Amino acid sequence: MRFAKLLLLCVCISFTAKAEMKLAAPFFPPYAYFDIDGNLSGIWIKQLEPLLQEAEIEFKAINTPIKRFYSSIATGKVELAALPKGMPGMENVLLSEKPFAHFDLRVFWLFDKPEISTLAHLAGQRVVLIKGYSYGGYLQQSLDEAQRGQFVVVENQLEAIKLLLADKADYVLGYWAMMDYLQKNFPDTQLNNHKVSEIPIFLAIHNRTPNANAIMQRFETAYGGMSK
Repeated sequence: MRFAKLLLLCVCISFTAKAEMKLAAPFFPPYAYFDIDGNLSGIWIKQLEPLLQEAEIEFKAINTPIKRFYSSIATGKVELAALPKGMPGMENVLLSEKPFAHFDLRVFWLFDKPEISTLAHLAGQRVVLIKGYSYGGYLQQSLDEAQRGQFVVVENQLEAIKLLLADKADYVLGYWAMMDYLQKNFPDTQLNNHKVSEIPIFLAIHNRTPNANAIMQRFETAYGGMSK
């Protein structure tokens, strides 16, 4: 009887160790994307993957569109993600103590427009925002609703660039991913850009994940050891 219980315990431990958690991975070059072979790549995955391996956290990357990215981790459809702090609806999500990466928040404009160096300078301007981007909450912190009165939200980067080229907007607020998209799809179009903020990115684990706190502690220990 004791042998049967011990065998069952070993099987359970083995299964738990090998169980893969789903990692939400949006198409967000150069930070996260699937390469030509279907493998997850990008700046933040190259920073995150060694930490997960060191913490013995098995994961499987799930291609998650930006528009469903935040809801996927908030509802537990995926167990792992990378998030800025302060996102609404994340009451059931654990965040790492320290960020493992950062996103550059940038303003883009054509050469005939005045330079923008801070978010505050966007007040009252014709600014394009991209649907699904939270901007780390920094935009709402910097400008009130009245100052954002001429801001518009579009579905994607293509629509944002088209508004700039048609002189229906003066600035686009986005990330370095905009330059990657521009180079591939509008090689003859040149845009100015300026980093206006740096958004820290944390590992997120939905607390419905079995042993979520212990898993996060393993990650914290791995981070502490590798950052020395």
